[in-house]
Amino acid sequence: MKTNETGLIVSNHLPVEHNNWYDAFLKAVCDPLCIFNQNGKIIAVNEAFEQEYGWKLTERQRELLPTIPTHLEGEFDFLKQKPLSGKTVHHFKTIRLHREGSLLHVKISVSPIHDEDGQFIAAVCVTRNITQKIETALLLDRKVEELKENEKKFLDISENINDIFCVYDRFTNRVLYISPSYEKILGHSKGKMYQDLSSFISVIHPEDRERFKRFAHEEAYGERSEIEYQAVHKDGAVIWLRSRKIIAEHFKNRVIVITQDITNLKEKEILLNKRDKLSAVGQLAAGIAHEVRNPLTAIKGFTQLWGQETHHKYSQIILAELDRIESIMQEFLMLAKPNQEMFFVEKKMNDILRDTIAFMEPEAMLYGVELILELAEELPLARVEEKQIKQVMLNLIKNAIEAMPDGGQVTIRTKKAGDDSIGIEVVDNGVGISQERIPHLGEPFYSNKEKGTGLGLMVSFKIIEHHKGKIFFESEEGKGTKVEIRLPSSR
Repeated sequence: MKTNETGLIVSNHLPVEHNNWYDAFLKAVCDPLCIFNQNGKIIAVNEAFEQEYGWKLTERQRELLPTIPTHLEGEFDFLKQKPLSGKTVHHFKTIRLHREGSLLHVKISVSPIHDEDGQFIAAVCVTRNITQKIETALLLDRKVEELKENEKKFLDISENINDIFCVYDRFTNRVLYISPSYEKILGHSKGKMYQDLSSFISVIHPEDRERFKRFAHEEAYGERSEIEYQAVHKDGAVIWLRSRKIIAEHFKNRVIVITQDITNLKEKEILLNKRDKLSAVGQLAAGIAHEVRNPLTAIKGFTQLWGQETHHKYSQIILAELDRIESIMQEFLMLAKPNQEMFFVEKKMNDILRDTIAFMEPEAMLYGVELILELAEELPLARVEEKQIKQVMLNLIKNAIEAMPDGGQVTIRTKKAGDDSIGIEVVDNGVGISQERIPHLGEPFYSNKEKGTGLGLMVSFKIIEHHKGKIFFESEEGKGTKVEIRLPSSR
């Protein structure tokens, strides 16, 4: 052994005349390099090897490579056979050991060195540290897995929530994502939204379209903007929606819109408003009924005496108007006692309707109206307060008759409705009601009739509410009106 000019120890196995190019070779290679003999013992290393692994040649000279982990010694013996048989190894991925015990991911390339006679004398091994790349790749893999997991969670949530979740690009007006609940709530295909975002405008009720357009163009960076509006379901039903949107500060082109179906909330709100009005009218009715009823009785009595004595034709007109006032007072009295005791019994709805029709037929004949009964058989019994249900039916049939001044037909039918309930329909072919007026039906002092007070329908709503039922109106001007009552059966 001898020392060359670079200070590296050179094996006697290498020809002396090759020392110059040998030293240059060790200096030129930037990656860690070592030369080992056929026994796997170190002959030479470069400076990069010492820096990478922490071992100096003087410490491990003529010893086995200290960079081989114990569990990979068999692998090294396998690789060592390659150069011995004249083969070269390229970019073989493995693990090597640092002096301090840490493991390094590396790629190794091994080439044999032969003497002039072609005999193997040593092997050159160059390693490249890829630990950082491996760790980066592993980190990226973990991040990708996390993103996939988060995406899966997001899809699980967005695909199953009841609210409509929509993300779109406001610069290109292109929908990036919309949840399946869009089709559940509105009935329309979400495919149209992906094709053309503006197609949603046609779904909005005409009354709210301009207001929604202003909402859609509002800037709301990092803040929430909200609107409540009406939309038209595919089946024609009007529903209420509440939309909240936010434009992310870091993605100003993307808008997130979350839309809720608030139809039930709106119905409850309307019902509460009606109850508040009903309560106010009830308090007013109590005072009016108390103050008016007594003097009204006296006036009616004296008018009857006056008519008997004078036989004046005006007495009958006055008495007729007093009867009308008394009828209104009777409705007031019912409103004044919202919690009056009610006696519910199980009754056949068809029997109640037959009695009601028999009572209303004379008045219907005066108007030239035909009353038609279509009663379903085997209806379940209903638990009702008979007098009050009759009053509701009288109000509805009377309204239907008065809606046909030139005569016509009123059809009263019963049917089995959903959820084991009983359906009662009163259908006329009269003047009809405009769509704008339908939501106000049942409000006090709101009526289509010239001399109507609106109290009849209000009382009807109240009675059906006490029976835990519902009233629905369908109407078209010039074609008639259908009123449906649904009452729970006694089952």
